[in-house]
Amino acid sequence: MKLFARLSVVAVVGILGYASEALLPTSAAATSDAVRNTLARKDCKRGTFKDYYLQGEGGDPPADYKGRVYKLSQDYPTELPAKEAYPWLKIPFKDGGPVDPAAYLRALLEYGLEGNVAVDFYVEDNKTRKWYGSPWMDWNTEVASDWPGTDGREFVHGLTHEFDSAGNTFGEKQLEFVDTWAQAYVNDRYAFALGQVYCDPDDPKPGALNPDPTGLNTMPDGAFVIKLLFSTVTEAELPTVKGALEWDADIFVNKSPHFRNEGPLSRYERRIGKVRLIQIDLQVRDERSTTGWLLGTYGYDGNAKGETPWARMTPLGLQWGNNPKVTFAESCKGPNGPCDYDKLTEQWINRQAVKDLATPPLSFNHLGFGGRLAGPVDNPKSSCMGCHQTAGFPMVPILAEFAPNGSVLKLDAEKQPETAQGLRMTYFGNVPGGSVFSDTQLYSSDYSLQLAMGLQNFASRRCAKDATLPRPMLCVQLAEWVRLQQKAIGAVQVFGTPGVGGAPIKPE
Repeated sequence: MKLFARLSVVAVVGILGYASEALLPTSAAATSDAVRNTLARKDCKRGTFKDYYLQGEGGDPPADYKGRVYKLSQDYPTELPAKEAYPWLKIPFKDGGPVDPAAYLRALLEYGLEGNVAVDFYVEDNKTRKWYGSPWMDWNTEVASDWPGTDGREFVHGLTHEFDSAGNTFGEKQLEFVDTWAQAYVNDRYAFALGQVYCDPDDPKPGALNPDPTGLNTMPDGAFVIKLLFSTVTEAELPTVKGALEWDADIFVNKSPHFRNEGPLSRYERRIGKVRLIQIDLQVRDERSTTGWLLGTYGYDGNAKGETPWARMTPLGLQWGNNPKVTFAESCKGPNGPCDYDKLTEQWINRQAVKDLATPPLSFNHLGFGGRLAGPVDNPKSSCMGCHQTAGFPMVPILAEFAPNGSVLKLDAEKQPETAQGLRMTYFGNVPGGSVFSDTQLYSSDYSLQLAMGLQNFASRRCAKDATLPRPMLCVQLAEWVRLQQKAIGAVQVFGTPGVGGAPIKPE
């Protein structure tokens, strides 16, 4: 469960907005490049974010480490860079998606790899184009919510700990937990939006993702992410990982998340170890799409043809919508399938790849909910777009099972995913980019979970009651948000109940 997921409630409260200091635009094209540049702040401070977990506080490389140390590429542009002649724009769209999704997905991968493979994804060295990382992932609490910050970036490649896969997730020979470590890299147009949010690194403005306060809080068209997901799984545990790209990374010594979470903090000890590239995620803002975004996934197959690990990455699918009217029972015949992908028209699935990676002794036998796209290390209860559409501040659960109402209704997606569709399908709508997923959120982060997590991580350090630095406006809004949430919940319990003399009872 993500940080602050426990604060998510079903009460309806007011939304606190961000008031831009800039003048409102006169142009009707509120999200055009010209409008964004006119309203963008230019007085931004750069270079203050930490690179990795506990940098300067005991998390630095040991004295005998001789390798390269990760540096966050954070010189975000204050002027929106012009669009390139993006290769995916050559592919026409029909009904909200590309007419040739396989070619579209391939174009995304080639763009993301260009110039980055040669520099081992130390993207500041890329000679083709500028790439950047997201701030506040050095102190990250994505999985280990009871031990704040411990999922934060490691110092070799800047990978964050993301997901724990229990035994037999990947294959029958995988007996122990394996960890996923990942890093996302964003292009210059995406980075411009990040830079507007963090123009003042000590006082972020989540509503400035789009500097125009009269438009949706979207990133500019052409914003792009490539994300590399590595696993600690070995070839002995997963035969198809043979020949995968290996990186050194400063990773957990103890494999079991349950053992780590019992504490003390020393159980989160890290040492240099091997991780293997097992998945690549791609995300692009393309305004031709149903939602404004397309998300794609590649999985590694050591049996595939190709002279390099990159060439053996196999396309699994591309998604541009969630097919919000297709319930689980309509696409799948039972909890474990089989599923009819033809019902899901807002995605493309490489069916041969899914079949190849699900043949024993492998068990990459899942996509997402009801056959929706999800990668090998992703949660099979969700989908790529299902997770990302929830992105915003404060964060909310990314699945119905994680939400308080899901707990009350005792949802169990492993045994009965076809039940309680009225709640589950909330997580498989087509939320327009820039719109909040839930009315318990103040801001959308436009399908960017890393931005949402970064803001949550910022709040966990800077909004604490004993914080010594000046209190940012975000903390003031968060405190008011908490107060109104509590008031709304209290009202549910006393609404309509008469008190002394018949007067209503007011919640505390």
